[in-house]
Amino acid sequence: MPTMTMTNKAYHELQQAAQITGAAKDTVLENALSRYLAELQEDAEDTERAEKAWNDFENSGEAAIPAEALYKALGL
Repeated sequence: MPTMTMTNKAYHELQQAAQITGAAKDTVLENALSRYLAELQEDAEDTERAEKAWNDFENSGEAAIPAEALYKALGL
């Protein structure tokens, strides 16, 4: 089983979270890590989609709209 080192502050917060939720510290850590890893995956997928969209736009030859023109058109 993996081990980790954490600051006293983080350990205190972990203890508090375990008390509040009634879950074991291992469960709190596993849940937090699972959420963090899911966020990393989502960020990577968002980055991949954004890069594809940008590349598709560049390859389309379509002209970009200056921000000022867009703001004016939107009444901003």
